Amino acid sequence: MKNLLLIIIAALLLLSCQTNPPATPDVTINEYGTIKIISNVGDAQIFLDGNNTGKVTPDTIKTTVGNHTIELRKDAYDITNQSVNVIKNSTVEISFNLYAADKIVLIEDFANVSCVPCVTSNKILEQLTNHTFGRNKLVSIKFPTNFPSPVDPFYLANGPDCNSRMGYYSIILAPTNIINGKLKPIPSDSNDVKAKVISELAKIPQFKIQVQSNINANNFIIEISVEVKDLTNLDFSKLVLHTVVTETNIEFATPPGSNGETKFYDVMRKMLPDNQGESLASINQTGTYTFQRQIPINQNWVQSNLNTVVFIQNKETKEIYQAGSTF
Repeated sequence: MKNLLLIIIAALLLLSCQTNPPATPDVTINEYGTIKIISNVGDAQIFLDGNNTGKVTPDTIKTTVGNHTIELRKDAYDITNQSVNVIKNSTVEISFNLYAADKIVLIEDFANVSCVPCVTSNKILEQLTNHTFGRNKLVSIKFPTNFPSPVDPFYLANGPDCNSRMGYYSIILAPTNIINGKLKPIPSDSNDVKAKVISELAKIPQFKIQVQSNINANNFIIEISVEVKDLTNLDFSKLVLHTVVTETNIEFATPPGSNGETKFYDVMRKMLPDNQGESLASINQTGTYTFQRQIPINQNWVQSNLNTVVFIQNKETKEIYQAGSTF
């Protein structure tokens, strides 16, 4: 009996020494990675998932693993963003191209229906204008050449304007691309063409051009508004306003030349008021200026395929400062 009592007492003492520790709450252990952010324009504000990080490009930020959205903002530039998947203990690099607000770049394309390399060049331009950048950022004008074939139907339709533009740039090869009057990419190299367009889109425009058109009694009527935003380093006595009527989506049942193409885009039909353009020498201050152009519609043109491209060019340096269109 005495032994049983001792066992009971020992058991009670043992139980009295045991405690129930407090439950440990679940703790989420965050894992991190980094994002290296670069852009073609420096000092753009970096936003992570909508929140300003306080950093500017180029820089690297640390954040949790998983999907995030990086957004760049800078005055006078379009806002742009990208999604990125952050990996644990790794650095993911993302690159941005910022485009200046309202900036429109012009490609002048010199080509011929019997030029074999023009086939590749034309496909690149169609992709860049209609898809990669869109016509709110990039427009093109195709100026037909009289080589290698002297009977290109587009050239024969308006040889004087074609010759004027070819002579202005001393064009001797087809295809030749001229970007904003001064850059000459390799026409068959889409990356080269794209890179040069991007470099021009990063420049803040000193002009804003708006273009509207309508048809009245078989006349193509064009209304142009030019806003001068910045006079810095501009000599208006050297500037001209070019207005070009183009026709796109022109299709033939059979190829008109020997390169096999049957569909053509953005073909120059007429330069207004002529191929020398209109002098802007009378402008000497900021503000908005209006111009009007009018031309009878040629019976061979498809009215629904007509558009107008307008651009401001320095006639001496050949630099094109800004473009606009009805696209």
